[in-house]
Amino acid sequence: MKLTNLLFSFVLIFAFVASNVAHHSTSAEFDSNKSVTLSGIVSNVDFMNPHTYVFVDVNDPAAGKVRTWACELASPTELARRGFTRGSLKVGMSVRVIGTRAKDGSFKIHTDSLSSENSILFTK
Repeated sequence: MKLTNLLFSFVLIFAFVASNVAHHSTSAEFDSNKSVTLSGIVSNVDFMNPHTYVFVDVNDPAAGKVRTWACELASPTELARRGFTRGSLKVGMSVRVIGTRAKDGSFKIHTDSLSSENSILFTK
């Protein structure tokens, strides 16, 4: 009986530690010194774990084309607690996104604020 309890305890501890170690900090992937403000059109929304992504098409006059930026938000559960649901954003909406850029220079940001013409949809 004691051995079973001990093994069960180790399994629980391992599961807890493994899940906490697996989650990264934002500073590991994003540079807090590289603030970005985007204005564009929502092209896709991936409401999934562990993070929700909003994809925004932004005109890049320097490159002469439209760039799609991946904007990382919190988990769907955290967003729901704040009143942000699947219906909060629609493809084709005009949005403004403020966040920090990925360290690798890709077109990806960690979102601090997301707003539409009418309202603030998300703020950190």
